[in-house]
Amino acid sequence: MNSTVPKIFEAAYQLLGRFTSNTAWRHFERIQKNQWLPIEELNALRWARMKVLLEYAEENIPFYRDLWKSAGASPRRFTCLKDMLNLPVVSKPDIIKAQEADAFGLSRRHDFEMTHTSGTTGPRMYLPFTQEDLQIKYASYLREFYATGWRLGARSAAMHYSGHPEFGGRYTGVPDRDNFVLIRQLAFRIAHRRVLLEPYALNHYQDIPLMGSWYQSLKQRRPFLLETMDFNFIALYRYIRDHDLPPLRIPKTIVLATLAPALKKRLEDFFSTEIFNRYGPHEIEGVAYACNQHRGLHMAIDCVHTEFLNDRHQPVDAGQSGHVVVTDMDSRVLPLIRYKIGDIGCQLEVPCTCGCNFPLMGDIQGRTQDAFADAAGAAVPAARVAAILQEDPDLDLFQADQDAAGRVEVRVVPPKGVNFLELERRVQSKLHALLGAGADIRVTGGGRLQLESNGKYCFARRVKSAGN
Repeated sequence: MNSTVPKIFEAAYQLLGRFTSNTAWRHFERIQKNQWLPIEELNALRWARMKVLLEYAEENIPFYRDLWKSAGASPRRFTCLKDMLNLPVVSKPDIIKAQEADAFGLSRRHDFEMTHTSGTTGPRMYLPFTQEDLQIKYASYLREFYATGWRLGARSAAMHYSGHPEFGGRYTGVPDRDNFVLIRQLAFRIAHRRVLLEPYALNHYQDIPLMGSWYQSLKQRRPFLLETMDFNFIALYRYIRDHDLPPLRIPKTIVLATLAPALKKRLEDFFSTEIFNRYGPHEIEGVAYACNQHRGLHMAIDCVHTEFLNDRHQPVDAGQSGHVVVTDMDSRVLPLIRYKIGDIGCQLEVPCTCGCNFPLMGDIQGRTQDAFADAAGAAVPAARVAAILQEDPDLDLFQADQDAAGRVEVRVVPPKGVNFLELERRVQSKLHALLGAGADIRVTGGGRLQLESNGKYCFARRVKSAGN
C-alpha cells in the first residue's frame, strides 16, 4: 500500500476537523489515543463519561427517569461503574414501546434523522442520530478499520447483505430510506476509495452469475481491504474453487461473523489475506474490534460499556458465556443504557500483547434466540454448533436447524467429488459429541440453504420446525 496516498487523505480530514463543523477526525484522533492510556487513567475517563450520561438521562429522558425511580435507583448517588448493576436492563421491545409513547421526548426535537437496525435479533428498531452523532460513530468505525492496517485513501470494497440501509430496499422489496446513506456513500467513495458490490438477493443459496461479477470486480479493483458478511465470502470462495479460477489476493479482510479457526485459516490461505472481526451493531458502532494479534476483540471501553450477564442479569465470570449488554456513552438523542442487544458473548481474562489497554472479549457466539439445546436441555451457543462443523474441510456451505422438539437437520452443499455418505457420518459424529449421543440428527444434501428476509445468513439457528 502506497503510504503517500493515505497521508493526503488524513491531512484533508485534519483540515476538515480544524476549520469546519466536521468533528469525525478530531474525535478519531482522541479515541485512538485512549486505547494506550494507563488503565487507571482510562477507568477514570470511563466513569467521568458515564456519570455525565447518567445524569443527563435522569434529567432529560422520561423513560429512564421513571424506570430508575420505579427500581429505587438514583444514578446521582453512584460512585463507580460497578453501581451500574443497580440499574434495570432494557431490551429492544422496551425501547420500541417507549418510542411509541414518546418517552424519549423525540417529538420536541427537530435536529435528528433516522436510521434503523437490521431486524436480525427482533423487530426493526428506528434510531435517531444527529449529524454530530453520525460523525462520532464514524470515528469509532474508522478506529476498527485502522486496527487492520488499512488507512484512509487505500482501496477498499464491501459485500453487504441485501437489506443493508445503503441499498434503500432495492433488493428486499421493502421500501427503505436511511437519511444518512448519501453522506456515507460520498465518504466511502472518496475517502475509502470503496466499491460497493451488488448484494446476494436470492432467499436461498445457489451458484449464480452474481458471484462471477464479484470475482471480476475484486480482480479488477484489487482492494487492500474487503469488508464482507461471512456468507458472501464463503460463497465466493466456493465459486472460485468450483469454477477452477485463480484465487484472488486481498491483503486485509473484515468478516462480520464468527468463523471457526480451521475455516478462517483455509480462507486466509486461499485469499492470501489476514482476516479480522469487529463487533459494530447498528445500534452502537464500534463496540469491539480485532488487532493484528488476533487474541480476541478489544472492547472500546472509552465509548461503550459492555457487560456479560446471566439470565438473572448478574455478571458472569470471564470466559463464561452471557447476554451482551451495552451502554453507549456518546448518544444523547436516544441513549441506550444497559441495553440487552440479543447476542451471546464472553469477556476474556488474558490481556492482549499488542499494548492496547482495552480488555478483550471473544467473538460473538450467536444470537440468544438461536442457541441450541443439547440432549440434557442445556443451552449451546449457535456459534459452537457452526464451529464444530466448519472444522471439517468439506463443510463450508451448510445450515444446521434445531426445532422446538430438539430435532436437528443439517443441510449441506458438498464440494465436487466428496462422498456424501462419509460426510454425513462425520457430521453426525461431530454433533453427537457436542449435543449428546441421544440427539436426533438428520443430514441431507442438495436442500436449500435459506437466507433471512433481510439477506443475512445463519449457519446454525433455532426454528419452529426443522427445515423451515
